Amino acid sequence: MEIVQPDTRVSTSGGTWIVYAIFLSSGVGVAMPGAMLPLLLTRWHIGDAQAGLLFFLFFIGSTTGALLSRGSLKASIVRGCLAAAAGVLLLAAAPRLVAFATIALYGFGLGVIMTSISLLQSRRRADERTAQMARLNLTWAIGACLGPSLALRGAGALGVPGLFAAMAAFFVLAAIFAWVAVPDAQSLPTSVPAPSLAASMIPLLIMAALATGIESSAGGWLATYSKRSGQTLGQVIGATTCFWAGMLISRFIQSHRKVADRAAGPLFVAVPWLIAAALALLLRSTGGLSMLAGALLLGLCIGPLYPQILASTLSRGEAGNSVFVMAGCGAAFLPMLTGLVSQSAGSLRIGLCVPLLGSLLLGCLGLAVWRGATAKPIL
Repeated sequence: MEIVQPDTRVSTSGGTWIVYAIFLSSGVGVAMPGAMLPLLLTRWHIGDAQAGLLFFLFFIGSTTGALLSRGSLKASIVRGCLAAAAGVLLLAAAPRLVAFATIALYGFGLGVIMTSISLLQSRRRADERTAQMARLNLTWAIGACLGPSLALRGAGALGVPGLFAAMAAFFVLAAIFAWVAVPDAQSLPTSVPAPSLAASMIPLLIMAALATGIESSAGGWLATYSKRSGQTLGQVIGATTCFWAGMLISRFIQSHRKVADRAAGPLFVAVPWLIAAALALLLRSTGGLSMLAGALLLGLCIGPLYPQILASTLSRGEAGNSVFVMAGCGAAFLPMLTGLVSQSAGSLRIGLCVPLLGSLLLGCLGLAVWRGATAKPIL
């Protein structure tokens, strides 16, 4: 049963374009570290294990941001924009050791932005929550699709410090626009009873962690994997763009309300196994069209899964922001494990077996969730 408090209702139209623009920028921001990883590895003289730690701290920061997205959601969005601006600006001049702290601050800001906007739109459009989450994540995917080209070409034109400074300026402007134009709303307090913490929710929460973990691990390491396969800069950009473009296409389809309402079964039952097939295709690829096809298929398959999980959990009360926390934990740990396995084995291809194994577990959980839903609807 959805929990609604009368004093938290907000307009369903005010500031929508600003909210979506900021959410799009968060997609660019999340895609940027992975796209620029080959440059950052050289700049800071770090190996795969340390790069995995960078991803870990980035997404741990994002998870912390999800935990702290409470109270006034408008103020929370503004705080997130300012924190992201501070983090990316510090990255512009950060030496290697300082970079580990500043990337966590940057991730924290993006986590606050994404969680606060998701909660805001979930409450404003509760009657079409699944489609609304798909539309938000479609917007995010547009930003992520643009991210690799903007990051690598921007770094070439402005230099890495100049690119980071430009992004910081954008987030400051976003904070100003959010404060002026976005309507306010309150998130649910932690004292509200939390049906979403019932035992039946545990598989969904683990699925949220695996879905975002596979997405961040594959998306984060894809540029480096492509470069190590001997690809040119254009081909590296092409592979990462195909991944995010696949997510964009599938989320565009899911954003239609009728599709969103009917897609839960195929998403939970079939999609995880298609994700595993796409990852297997990537691992067998040595570049060229097969890598582009694998990246596109992976993006197509993984794109609609997290919005569906998110809508399924938020429809049950938003209690404790648990889905955002689990999603952040998955996004933090799987890329780090990928880097650790890669450095230990001396092969990024072996490291990418981590998200492949995660997709197989995701498939088993999806079957369990759907079988439970046929007995007692939870989706």
